[in-house]
Amino acid sequence: MPSKEYWESYKESYNEMSHDGCVKGMDWDGKSSPEAYFQEAIEMKEGRNLGELICATNFWVIADNEYVGRMSIRHELNDWLRNYGGHIGYEIKISSRRKGIATKALALALKYCQVELNLKEVMLTCDDQNIGSIKTIEKNNGLLKEKRNDQSGRLSRYYIIEL
Repeated sequence: MPSKEYWESYKESYNEMSHDGCVKGMDWDGKSSPEAYFQEAIEMKEGRNLGELICATNFWVIADNEYVGRMSIRHELNDWLRNYGGHIGYEIKISSRRKGIATKALALALKYCQVELNLKEVMLTCDDQNIGSIKTIEKNNGLLKEKRNDQSGRLSRYYIIEL
C-alpha cells in the first residue's frame, strides 16, 4: 500500500510518471493532500465509494528505500477491464526502468493474486509496441492469447498467467 514514509519520494517522481486516465487510489492529482490520496487507496481496497469502479489493491514499488513505481491489482474483472487493462496495471518511473524492477514487482503481485485473492489465473494487457511490458509479462510466464485492437484502437496484447 502507499505509505507516508515514501511520500516525498513519490512526489519527486511525479514528473516521471504517466497521468493519462488517472487511476483512483493509485495516481495522485498533484494537488490534493497525502491524506486524501491514502484514503482513496484504502477505499479502493475495501470497496467503498467506488462508483462504477471495482475493488483494487494499490501498491507502491520501493527499491533502495525510494519510490520507483506503482502497481494496481484489480480483485476481479468487469467488461471494461476484460477489454482494456486486465487484473494488473503497473508503471515504473522512467529513471528506474530496465533494471528488472517491474519483473520482480509483477512476480510479487502474482503471488498476492494467488494467496490473498485466490485467483487461479490473471489477465494482463499491454500495447503491442511496449517491449518492456512484453518482456516483463513473458518472464512471469505470461501466455499470449491474442493481439487485437483495444477500445482506443491501439493494437494490444492480451496475456493469461496461470497461478
